[in-house]
Amino acid sequence: MSRFSPSPRLRFLIVNGFTCANLLVGVLALIAASTGATTIAACGLLLCVALDACDGALARRWQVTSAFGTQFDSLADMTSFVLASVALTFYWVADAAPLVLLALASGLYAATGAIRLARYNCTGCQNGYFQGIPTTFVATVLAALYLTAPSLAPHLVIALVIVLAVLMVSLFPYPRPGLVLRRCQPWMALPLSIALVLNPAGTVQILSLSYVGLGPGIWLYRKTRRVLDRA
Repeated sequence: MSRFSPSPRLRFLIVNGFTCANLLVGVLALIAASTGATTIAACGLLLCVALDACDGALARRWQVTSAFGTQFDSLADMTSFVLASVALTFYWVADAAPLVLLALASGLYAATGAIRLARYNCTGCQNGYFQGIPTTFVATVLAALYLTAPSLAPHLVIALVIVLAVLMVSLFPYPRPGLVLRRCQPWMALPLSIALVLNPAGTVQILSLSYVGLGPGIWLYRKTRRVLDRA
């Protein structure tokens, strides 16, 4: 028997169905955050990340690409990974943070997130590297930190939002997660598994912040290599 393969139209509908689900869950996460259900909102953001990953994986596997799909995906990402993330962080510390400072940080995050998505539509991913940290991973970091450290000091949350906002529109090269995994040695799986069992919250935080610092680290390494090669 031959393996079942969906028709081109069905492939198009399935891929864009995942995109639509990403958008709808993002809207629900935004509503949940605004009503005080920030834990549900954070879980919703992580679900959006999973839906976006399925969307991209299927699109690449089935070669389902179109101008419509590109724009639809960006609108869904703007809703889920930018606006819903803003809502999560805003209502996370709204009771304890200076309102003006929090509003400015949220506005900066929303603006740079939109710029990041628009720039990606123009430049794409070059040689497995993104220009600036992806909005998908920023949302993952914020959701993971909320779930593992909900009592984090408000000024630290605001500082993190500002840093992530700047990194989204930076020129730092960030590798695709798949590229990072392929370059990891097999023996790393054992200590990582042990760390996740013994201290899951701390391990998630370290992994998240390590990826945040990966872009500046790669940029500095490349710049140093160019200087040394010219010397």
